[in-house]
Order: sequence, then C-alpha cells, then structure tokens
Amino acid sequence: MKLFHKKNESEQPTEAQKAGSARVLKNGAYAAVLTAIVLVAVILINLVIRALPTKYTEYDISTAGLFTLSDTTLNLLHSLDTDVTAYYLGENGNEDTNITRMLDRYAGETSHFKWEQRDPVLYPTFAQQYGAQDATTSSIILVCGDKSVVLDHNTDLYEYDMSDYYTTGTYDLRFAAESALTSGISRVTSDASYVLYQLTGHGESELSTDFTDTLDNSGVSVESLNLLSTGSIPEDASVLLINAPQVDYTSDTIDLLREYLDNGGALVVTTALTYDTPNLDALLAEYGMTRQSGLLVENDADHYAAYYGPAYLLPDMSVNDITSGVTDGMMTFAPVSQGIVTDDDTEDITYTTLLSTSSNAFAMQDYETATDLTQSDSDPTGSFKIAVAAEDSATGARIVWCGCPNMFLSATDQSVSGGNSQLFGSIVNWMAGAENSVVVDSKSLSAEYLTVPSIAVIGFGLLAVIILPVACIVFGVVVFILRRRR
Repeated sequence: MKLFHKKNESEQPTEAQKAGSARVLKNGAYAAVLTAIVLVAVILINLVIRALPTKYTEYDISTAGLFTLSDTTLNLLHSLDTDVTAYYLGENGNEDTNITRMLDRYAGETSHFKWEQRDPVLYPTFAQQYGAQDATTSSIILVCGDKSVVLDHNTDLYEYDMSDYYTTGTYDLRFAAESALTSGISRVTSDASYVLYQLTGHGESELSTDFTDTLDNSGVSVESLNLLSTGSIPEDASVLLINAPQVDYTSDTIDLLREYLDNGGALVVTTALTYDTPNLDALLAEYGMTRQSGLLVENDADHYAAYYGPAYLLPDMSVNDITSGVTDGMMTFAPVSQGIVTDDDTEDITYTTLLSTSSNAFAMQDYETATDLTQSDSDPTGSFKIAVAAEDSATGARIVWCGCPNMFLSATDQSVSGGNSQLFGSIVNWMAGAENSVVVDSKSLSAEYLTVPSIAVIGFGLLAVIILPVACIVFGVVVFILRRRR
C-alpha cells in the first residue's frame, strides 16, 4: 500500500484559483487606472494653480504688508490700455525675491503688464539699448512703446528713511518697489509733456539729478534759460525756476517775467537771506508777498535738526492739492531760512501756505553780529511761512516763493531721503496743470521686535520648566494607579 503519491506537475489551476487570479488582476488594473487618474489630476491641479495670479496662491503675511498693492496702484493697473513690459536685470539663481514677488503681483492684476528676466551674464548688452548699462543688479527697465524708464535697485527700489536720524541717530531701510513701479508705469504710459526752464546768468543754483530725475519721472523735462542772451521766454515754458540768485535781475528781465505771469505763467522762486534782489522782490510784491526780515530760528526741538542747530529747520508741511504728491509722513529740510509775509487783502490773489515753522519760532534781526542764536526782545515770535503759493484768479498766474536758498540742493534733499525733491516735483506738477498722482508709501524692512517683560519671562519659565512637567508626571501616576485597580 502506497502512503504517498507524486503530485501531477501538469495539474491545471482550479476554477476558484482562476477566479481569484482574475479578481487580483482586475483590482490591480483598477488600482493602476486610479493611480494614473490621481497623478493626472494632481498634475492638472498644479498647472492650474501655477497659472493663477499670485494674489490667489500667495498670501502676504509680512508685518508691513510688503506685497499688498495699494488702491492707487490697483486703479492704475486696472485702467491700463497699453502694454507695459518690465525687464528684470537679475542673475539666474540670485534674484531678489522681494522684487520678483512684487512683479508677479503687478502682472496678476492686468494682462497689459508682464515681466521678463534678463540675466546680465547671458545678455550683456541688453541694458545698453535703454541707457541702463550702469544700473545695479536686480534693477528694472519699464518699457512701453518707444518710452522706457530705469528703476535702479539701490536708489529707486530701496531707500533709506533718515527722518529719525537727527533725533535718534538711526535710519530705516524701506522697500520702495511699489512706489517706483507705479510712478514708472505712469510715466511711460503718459502722453503729456511739460518743460521747466531754470534761469541762469545771475548766480542761480542749478538743479541736481535728485530733482531733475523726480521731474523726469513726472514727464517734466528741464532746460536752462539765460534771459540776458535770449531776450524772450520760450512759448513751451510750463514753469520758470529762479533758484537762489546772487545778483538782482535787470528791469528788462523783470518786464519779461511780468509779461509771462500776466499771460498765466508759472514761477518758482527761492531767495537767500544774504542776497538782496530788490527788482525781483518788487515783482513778487505785486502779488502781495514780501520778505520777513531776520533769520528764522526754532525754539521747538521737534522742528529743527538737532545735529546742526535751531536755524536748520524741519518745517511743518500743509496738506493740500499742491503738496499732494508728497508721501505721507515725509519730512522736508529748510536750513537757513527767512519768512514770507502775505497781504491777504490783495485782490484776486489766493495764498496757500506750504511750509511753516512752529508757533515758538522767532526771526532773529541781528543775526549778522550775533554770537549765538539767543532770542532778543526785538525778535518777533510766532509761526512763520517759509514757502507760500499765490494764485491769481484774474490771469491764471501761479507763483511759489520759498525763503530758503538751500531748499532745492542735493545735500539738503538727501538729508530727508528725498522729501525736498518730492515737494518740488509736486509743486511743479501743480503749476504746470498736471495732476499730482498720489505717491505710494514705501514700507519698512526693519523688524519690529516683541518685548516681553521680565516678570512674564519668569512666569513662562516656571510654567515650561516646572509646572507643566510636574503636571504631566502627576497625571501619568494617576492614570497608572487607576489602571492597576481595574
């Protein structure tokens, strides 16, 4: 009798085994198809998300809202009807992510704005065609048709806020990309053009690039004009500038200026305390404005630069249509000034104060012989006007007179991070009849630290080191005992 037999090697699988194999194969096919569908769905979802504007996929959680666009910018972008291209001059792999994120935000708001990267290593001559060969890395070139503007990374997209420097000795690094981009787009898409002529031949101060660049961004070009040699004022003169003359103008020149104003002209004047210009002063007196004798000195420590002294004024700026192009909170610097007095009874003339001292200031009469800036009994006290605008409703003439000869100098402007040049640009836009676009505030990059009181530090320390560990041990012991009793 055989206890064992050899299994038949050719034995076929049973029906149950075949059914099981079919189910496994079927389930595997379903799993493979489902996996493929999920992979395709994930890829498609990622493609859709990547195609969405960054405002829907990235949230601005920065303290200062660095990448949140203002209403001014949104209104400009939504009203664009021409194409603007921004070329980012950054090296591949070394991009400034703050800048690229901001460009993404702009591109996400309108189909008329797009940006492309141009690596200076791969495209070494690209920037030259726009005159940007000296632009720093991570700068931007905005192009619209045949117009272009260069936004430098170090001077336009970032700026230093020196407003607290005179009181605390510290400054604040600010992110100004939105301000620069918005004003740049406005410039390259604007069809309006204006010309400011700065008079020469009488020792006037020439505008530096701080001011000419500001005007250029607003579509205002700057030309020089010597009335002694030309004998006439060009017809395209939107604004004339007389910037701190050291010599008075002749009666013939004054007649030209008078005729220009009678025909609705616009004139910006700065004068120096130490230079007499009686003919020019007489012309300004026809519009009800005269000089306040004496050097303006501040008694209010918040209204002068502490490092220099009370004659280096940090005046108050009035809020009005003329100053609307100045960033909120921006300061101006007016060292060595004298006041401007207005005759409010002058017929047809409307006056607007632009800059003024505090009510504690005084006009020092004997400044030429004084050894210090101490107020005497003969020095008048009060709030003095440093810059005044006069508008003649009969002729349309507009005049701005500033009693500070240093107002429109580069060193003065840089002391307040461009506040003076912003004011000048805002004044010129008003005088030329151009709309002042509201300036977008730059945003601080300085971290705001959370200060925890020492008592709170001790309390948190006890909680973390002693109370919570002890509580956990007690809880564990209780749970252990309860389980042991079951």
